[in-house]
Amino acid sequence: MISSCEVVERDGLGIGIVRFSETMEVLSSAILNGGFSEADALFIMQVPHDYDHDDPVAHAASVRDSLGLPENSVGMMTAAEVGYVFNRQDAEYEGFSVSAICTAGLSNHVVAGDVLKDWSSRHLVSLARAAKMMAGTINVAIVTEDPLTEAGKINMFMPLVEGKSAAMGDKGFKETGTTSDAMAIFSPKSGERIGYTGTGSYIGIAAARAARAAVGYALTARGEHPVPEEPMALLGRLGYDEEALWTLSETSMSKEEFARSLAEYLRGDDMKTFLDLAVFVSDRVDSLAEDGNVTVLPMMYEACRSYLGITPDLSKGMVEGIVSAIAEDAGRKPRWRRTAPAGCPP
Repeated sequence: MISSCEVVERDGLGIGIVRFSETMEVLSSAILNGGFSEADALFIMQVPHDYDHDDPVAHAASVRDSLGLPENSVGMMTAAEVGYVFNRQDAEYEGFSVSAICTAGLSNHVVAGDVLKDWSSRHLVSLARAAKMMAGTINVAIVTEDPLTEAGKINMFMPLVEGKSAAMGDKGFKETGTTSDAMAIFSPKSGERIGYTGTGSYIGIAAARAARAAVGYALTARGEHPVPEEPMALLGRLGYDEEALWTLSETSMSKEEFARSLAEYLRGDDMKTFLDLAVFVSDRVDSLAEDGNVTVLPMMYEACRSYLGITPDLSKGMVEGIVSAIAEDAGRKPRWRRTAPAGCPP
């Protein structure tokens, strides 16, 4: 269904263009020609990092026209460097072929349902790490060789989104996407239509694999890596603010003394990284333990003892156990210096 796939440049910004061999039906959240429509082409246009246009739809239409693309073309936007991240990945399963077109870049990535609160720090990290390459959108388009019913098009968003999130998990991100992701499903107009395209269907499996590969390619191309969350922001999100931690510690310190001790206790990249990782794996640890796995809790106990010098009660859950132990330890005495575990540089 794809006749050509290329990247062109306008005013120093890349534009990825996909032309189809026939007019396709499409369902998308694209800024230009979104919703249910028909399309002969797809383009993903790069915009400046500080993009703030009064009429982005009109802007996208002007770019379409300057490229000589058909009026029905579907257009998306990204601040990611299209020349680096624009890619097509194909997957086939049990005779069903699917292509995924993707651009991806992170900074406003979140776990679905969470409120993005630390964009500024992520922005600074991204600028420093990626030489001013910075973005906050994952665009994914799925192109099928088989026509789909309306329900089939809607259902196809499941393997697209879950494949995208799986790609982020492959890279170590706990987040599931960004706050501005866009997606599209393209399928031919004629032929026997498929109505079920979920992750258990042959075509859904192919779509999820293509989406996962395309998003993974883009994240790798940009050198994206997770950024550990600040300890108090992480603990606050879990319901443990300073007041709750002070109560949990059962300390004789005043609230002010405990706050100072806690701040010192949580200082440094070692604690930030440990807490971020602990929360990331906590549900899996708890699930394995509840299922009778006899290896996982001793492993976590040893990690806590060797790295933090605490022995949490993990029988009540990994997060609650570690947080309780940290609160109690911080409430006993200030930890002016933590030593690195054996084998690690000080």
